[in-house]
Amino acid sequence: MSNDIPPGASRPPTPPAVQASRVAEAQSRPHPAAEAKATVEKKYDPQEVRRTLEETSEHLNQQMARNKRDLSFSVDDMTNTVVLTVKNREGEVVRQIPSETALRVAHNIENMKGLMQDQKS
Repeated sequence: MSNDIPPGASRPPTPPAVQASRVAEAQSRPHPAAEAKATVEKKYDPQEVRRTLEETSEHLNQQMARNKRDLSFSVDDMTNTVVLTVKNREGEVVRQIPSETALRVAHNIENMKGLMQDQKS
């Protein structure tokens, strides 16, 4: 014996009160196109973002020093990404996130972007 509902079976009708509440709920939600326009209109100042990144990394470095951890945070100049460096007790770099290789690739991509923009001009 199966508990599956046969394909031809119809659902019981939805009570009018439930239908009205669903309609009201749908109408109260913002329209997706209006939400998309609101997010597109946000503009970020690159200098403000860079300043915020630097302040945050400095704050994290101070906190790591207070906790006697050998972690350091910095901001890569070309890509504006945060770089995390883990050092051992002798001061040697154990791990870096993103790695040196990943940073070199990102720098090369940034350089290529500059070349392509110069050629279009």
